[in-house]
Amino acid sequence: MNTQEFKYLIKNAKYRTKYEPIISTTDNSIYAYEALSKFEIKEDIISTEEIFRKLHHNNMLFFELERRNKELQVECFDMDKKLFLNFDADIVNTIVQKEYWENFLNLHKNRIVVEITENGSDDEKSADIIRQFSQWLKNKNIDSALDDFGQDGSMFSFFLMGQSKYIKIDKSFLRQIASNKNYIFYLEGLLRTINKNGQKSIIEGIETEEDYQLAKKLGCDYMQGYYFNNLVIIK
Repeated sequence: MNTQEFKYLIKNAKYRTKYEPIISTTDNSIYAYEALSKFEIKEDIISTEEIFRKLHHNNMLFFELERRNKELQVECFDMDKKLFLNFDADIVNTIVQKEYWENFLNLHKNRIVVEITENGSDDEKSADIIRQFSQWLKNKNIDSALDDFGQDGSMFSFFLMGQSKYIKIDKSFLRQIASNKNYIFYLEGLLRTINKNGQKSIIEGIETEEDYQLAKKLGCDYMQGYYFNNLVIIK
């Protein structure tokens, strides 16, 4: 697939949003939703993973796509809850991009949390872009969440942890605990640290009754996962 074919495919694809609930462990109420982009593109043409891999080599197209997505995600969201929006630091890189996103985020500052996602690269340049983005959000007083903490291959950074209001703990913690009960002490220590720092914890990957009961027992602030699929909204 050449560049022109890819651009045509992206610009003419149909987009929907899946709003996944983030649940309070205290009373099982819905605290927030995370907006996830759904692309209606034939799998035999291009996969979702390939879309983002290609977009990282075309900054302007990536920015245009995400600008369209984020505008639709906010426009279609009519619940009186917080809304977590996934942001890749690469689309908040140029002066023009920063000006656009600053205006957009300030307009919805009281209801939006920027969820910082890694771009799949662990080189120093990419890590520096993520750190700069995190600091930029902090300077603009925009709430952020650090996504997939502890995921295999993800970048660990005390700096990113310290900048974020929410720490989203990757589902790999629960999977490891299921195979080795001693790993629960790592998670307990992490949750205490988050709490002592005045931050909020979100355990991802709640898929079973056992996961649900463990999250509540551990005393994390919020939880998210397929276990709550009956509460998912698609628009």
